[in-house]
Amino acid sequence: MGSASGDRGQANLVGFILVFGFLLISYSLFQAYVIPNQNAEIEYQHYQEVRDDMTELYSEIVTLGNSSSGRQVLVPVTLGMDYPPRLLFFNPPPASGSIGSTGQGTIAIDATDGTTAADLCGGNATTGLVYSPGYHVTTQPDVRYDNGLLYVETAGGEYAMLERRQIVDESSKEIQLYRLVGQLGTRSGVDTLPIEITGGAGPVVTTDVPVTSVTVRSDLPKDEWNDPDNDVLPSNINASDAGDGRVQLQGFSGDYTVSCHSVGLGQRP
Repeated sequence: MGSASGDRGQANLVGFILVFGFLLISYSLFQAYVIPNQNAEIEYQHYQEVRDDMTELYSEIVTLGNSSSGRQVLVPVTLGMDYPPRLLFFNPPPASGSIGSTGQGTIAIDATDGTTAADLCGGNATTGLVYSPGYHVTTQPDVRYDNGLLYVETAGGEYAMLERRQIVDESSKEIQLYRLVGQLGTRSGVDTLPIEITGGAGPVVTTDVPVTSVTVRSDLPKDEWNDPDNDVLPSNINASDAGDGRVQLQGFSGDYTVSCHSVGLGQRP
């Protein structure tokens, strides 16, 4: 009788150990695979939202650059995100993103009559913007704005155009210059940050400018400017590397109407 009770107790213990082991393995697999997959989906959803935020910021910059209202606009950008709480399971810390202006630079115009970008725009300083995500599971591209272009850049140096303004229209002999004036120190976190942009007196339009080249500061490499799939430049205009983060556009012939669209970043342009 005692031996039978001992056998049953031993069997119960073995059964408990097997069930506990199964639960532990299931928990470990869920934590190692299911939770990261769910978090990856949440990160992707946030990235789509912040891309929408950057697209809205781009649209407001373009709108203010074309307006003479001189109004100020605050565009919210949600920098990062929290993961949802999960009972009994572990989450990584909140994913922090960052946004800030890129290096300061200038726009330069070479014209046979000596006209300069400062003459046309009332100044030649300009900058860009970059949003960088900091997710824990997925790796998503930076979102960049400069020169009327909104695009993404991967960690591997690949680019894709999101939105664009035609900088050179050869059929109408027009050049559109987009200046972002000011500086935004890099801000990081998970909160929503309002980006302040301010319009000026409207686009400055100058006709009959004998342009030979245009040089802009740009985080977009020359090969991307020249890529016909990006539809940034007409086929007769070629971009070359001018050094120091600048790209020079060449191939102009004759006179052009030059429009300068200036928007302030945290200040009047």
